[in-house]
Amino acid sequence: MNNMNPISISADKAIPYTRESDLNFPPLNCQLQSSTLTCLVGPHRSQLRAYLHMLAGITKPERGEVEVFGQKISELEALAWQKVRTQVGYLSGTSPLLSVEHGLMNVMLPALYHNHLSFRETADKARAILKQLKCDFEPTRYPALLNSFQRLQLALARALILDPEILFLDVPFNDLGAKEREKMACLLAEYKETHAVCMIGGLQYVRFLEQHATQIIFISEFKVIKFNSWQSFKQADDPEIHQLLRIL
Repeated sequence: MNNMNPISISADKAIPYTRESDLNFPPLNCQLQSSTLTCLVGPHRSQLRAYLHMLAGITKPERGEVEVFGQKISELEALAWQKVRTQVGYLSGTSPLLSVEHGLMNVMLPALYHNHLSFRETADKARAILKQLKCDFEPTRYPALLNSFQRLQLALARALILDPEILFLDVPFNDLGAKEREKMACLLAEYKETHAVCMIGGLQYVRFLEQHATQIIFISEFKVIKFNSWQSFKQADDPEIHQLLRIL
């Protein structure tokens, strides 16, 4: 779905239920819109990942409020929460695919679970997405027989199979070499042209942020600062940001 209206997401005094991080979580409010890329950056990866998981509806907060699509995640019943999850695509560069299923089935599983399409229709849709992502391998190969980039292509296809309104990316350039990072950046840039994207791990490949980021949000234990480009982020007069930039 191509959503041309702004999508508001927020996390107010939200503490992760799974205790992914013991850090303080300052309030986060921002808007995502089609053809935009928002990147959450900061000194604590566990904190950023916890925010991403809550905003993506993967985990509910133990305390506080998280709101996506105008709905408070913590207050949703199981079926309503499941519906929100179908509107959100999630790609992690660190979470493995199912090793006991071949690539095509890995892509199909979310649609088989959530949709009412037949097995053949789901397989056809999965193959079409893999073709769109320029996958040059046999999709019925098992993940262990593919390289890191090919596995990420499968993970991206799996994230897109339900036609999500938002795509959340968790370190999408993880374990990729220089050429593979460039190829992944091209795939994500094409998707970003018509959809809203929010990510962490963009500092692994700064060139992607330089070219495509429309919003950089710096998060630490006691502050959230928003910037409208990578350039404005680099020029920020903040000691924590300077410290973060020195390690790149």
